[in-house]
Parts: sequence; structure tokens; C-alpha cells
Amino acid sequence: MFAPKDVEKPIVPVRLNLDSTICFSCDRELACFTKCCHNNNTYLTPYDVIRIKKRLNMPSDELILRYTVPGKVEASDLPVPVVKLDETRNNACPFLGDEGCSIYEDRPVACRYYPVAAGLFHNADISDNEQFFALVKEGYCLGHDLGTEMTIAEWRENQGIPPYDEYNRGWVELILRRKSLGPFVTIPEKTLDMFFMASYNLDAFRRFVLYSPFLNIYEISEERLEKIKEDDLELLNLGYDWLLTTLFGAGKLKIIEQVATADSIEVD
Repeated sequence: MFAPKDVEKPIVPVRLNLDSTICFSCDRELACFTKCCHNNNTYLTPYDVIRIKKRLNMPSDELILRYTVPGKVEASDLPVPVVKLDETRNNACPFLGDEGCSIYEDRPVACRYYPVAAGLFHNADISDNEQFFALVKEGYCLGHDLGTEMTIAEWRENQGIPPYDEYNRGWVELILRRKSLGPFVTIPEKTLDMFFMASYNLDAFRRFVLYSPFLNIYEISEERLEKIKEDDLELLNLGYDWLLTTLFGAGKLKIIEQVATADSIEVD
């Protein structure tokens, strides 16, 4: 399942689609309010990191160090930052405040989807992957069957999910391509470091692009170069292109002819 809060949550075994309906409301008057903000396993996607670091006015290096622990994408060896729970507050999310989520407008996509879990059927043609959904029902949650009935499509719009899907699309493609190689293909540690840096630690990736031999190896237009100096989303897209090119030979970036046979650049 994509972007789960916890891979072991009780998922109702009924496959849903965008036209399926749910009825759910999370209200501070409910006795269970913020219980889902404890003891969970929340992955951060690339766009989550961008939104939260801007919200906290914090570089990605510091955000990852202070607020996450290392994890793995489900059924994969690819690294992913997982929100570090606060053991002094009953394993609460570090962003949980007295009135609820302190970064609510920039909360992770996993929190936005809840109580919906989303997944993808991986087809041979990656552009034709089929998205599906399921409902998560936990015993303590009192929000089910409350509020206005919505389709999954309406719920996604209501929770502000579409931009997350758009900006995480390249990341999802990378994960699906990795999974398509099968579990017996070993990914070198340096490659996993590349994936982590370009996907989540964008401030480190920007330094890597600007101050390593990167620009002597790959053809990057002046226009694109100027954009990535300031725009994290442009930089993220460059990261996707770089990873697809170097890891899967997708040819998203053109290699400068004179260095086409040179040794690969090092990732610190």
C-alpha cells in the first residue's frame, strides 16, 4: 500500500476505486481525537519533506536528522525517512501539539489519506499502473460513519492530495521500477544513498549538483540550472531524471560526450 501510516493497520478487505464512497469525520470533540497520532509508522514522501521543511524554515538535512529515523519502502530495500516518535509523550508524532497537528496545512500525505489506504497494481507499462484503495478501520477510531458521504475522489480533493500525487509521481515510478527487478537483485549501498539524497535530502542534492563534477557530466540547460538553484520542485524533478538515467538507463539526462566513458561521480 502506498504511503501507509502503518503497514499493519486493520484494512477492510474490500477493494475501492475513485467512485467508491466513504463517510468519515475527524472531530476534536471525539474521544479518539489524535489517537492516530501515536504509535504509528508514517513514511515521508519527497513532497512531504519539501512542504514540512518550508513550514519549519529548516534545511532538509536538519529536518531528516531531528524528526525522522531510517526506514525502508514496503517490500523494498529503498530507504525512506520515517517520522520519529516522541517516547516522552507516549510515542506521539513530534508535530502533535495541544490543539492537534501543529503542521496541519503541511501534514504528510499519509495523514491526508487516512482512513483510506492507497496502492498501485504495477503493470508492464508503468504509465498504465492501476490505482486502488481500501478502508482502514481501527477499533479506537470513532470517526467512521460520521460527516458527509464522499467518493474517494472527493475525499482526495478535500484533503489536498492531488499535488502530492503529482510531485511524488517520479518517486513512485522509481519504486515500481525497483520492485520490477525482483527481490534477488541486490542494489549497492552507494545507489541507495543516491536514491535517498535525490529523493529526500534536496539541500544536499543541490550542493551535489552545483559543487561536484555533476555539471561536467550531464547536459543541463542554463534555464534549468537557474531554476534548480532556488526551486525545490525543479530540483526534485532533476533528481528523478538523474535516478532514472543512472539506475535504470531511462535516458532522461544527456551525458556530455567527452566524459561519457568517465568514472561515475561520488556521492558523499
